[in-house]
Amino acid sequence: MKTEQISQNQLLLFFILYFFSTLVGFGASHMIHVSQYDSLLVLCLSALTGIILAFCVIKLAKRRPNEFIVHYGSEIFPNWIHIPFMAIFFVFFLTSSALILREYEDFIVQIYLPKTPNWAVGCMFGVVVAVTARLGFENLFRIAQGLFYLVILGNIGNLLFIGKELRWERWMAFITNHSGQGILMGGYSTAHFFGEAIILLFLFPYLTQKHKTFKSIILASFFSILFISSNIIWLLLLFGPNLASHLTYPMLEMIRYIRIADFIQNLDHLLISIWATTVFIKVTLFFTISVQILSQLFRLKDHRPLVFSLTAVMISLSLNIASGFAEMTSLFTDSFPTLSYFMELIPLLYLVMDTIKQSIKKKTEKS
Repeated sequence: MKTEQISQNQLLLFFILYFFSTLVGFGASHMIHVSQYDSLLVLCLSALTGIILAFCVIKLAKRRPNEFIVHYGSEIFPNWIHIPFMAIFFVFFLTSSALILREYEDFIVQIYLPKTPNWAVGCMFGVVVAVTARLGFENLFRIAQGLFYLVILGNIGNLLFIGKELRWERWMAFITNHSGQGILMGGYSTAHFFGEAIILLFLFPYLTQKHKTFKSIILASFFSILFISSNIIWLLLLFGPNLASHLTYPMLEMIRYIRIADFIQNLDHLLISIWATTVFIKVTLFFTISVQILSQLFRLKDHRPLVFSLTAVMISLSLNIASGFAEMTSLFTDSFPTLSYFMELIPLLYLVMDTIKQSIKKKTEKS
């Protein structure tokens, strides 16, 4: 199979948007609720967890840099173990794309289109995802590269215009207010976002200059923390931890504080549309990986025939994954992190088993 080419610069910019997207939009309220002023420390520890997982995944992928884990995994584990693992990954990525899509549907319907059914939003979003998935990873990363500067400029502008509204006397709380329980609970609910760096295992054959991948992930984690923490700091200084944690979408409320002269009273529509592109990128990546896994399991030469049928499955899952907003929030904050940690540990099993097999092989050759 001919692999596409993704540069390290594209990988760096993509992962910054990838980490930034759902954590800021959908996860900020819960993280502030459990961690409060320890949220910055939680972000740093979570990023460190993601970097460690990325190191392990890259170490495994470098041993067969031009092969896909779906194919070479049978050399590490027997097929009766490997194939179920890959099937679980397929379901996980497809479900994750549906989960984020449902979060986006609820957001749009509640805030901007209250009389629009979820299925209409899901279908419109799903068609765009399907078309992009048919184009492949290379085009998705190029889209992210082009959107990166627009997203970051919008975020920086947002922070600058809101600066005058902040209550700077709250700064001292970042030094004095700490809770071990808050750090542990916040780390549990946040680290899995950065642990999603395991997707590198499925992207590695597409990368150029593979030896620089770990450096790119470290830089992406650093800049992601910079952009995410700046938003969290602004939320805490603007609303305080109690109010921010009880807002459904605190980032939206913060954006609504922007006032530029008398002719621009509200920029939330513009900035939310920019942020929505990062959600689209993450949904499309998860969905495309799930399509690729299924096509490789069935030894198909082209993944495109599967795209539209799996898009229908993704949209159906997004509509039926939860009965309402409260259940959706509970699923996103309680159940999903546990599932994510389980999935993020599977590549470590492959690494350990492959290391053991290589060690045994070397000893056998020496003897």
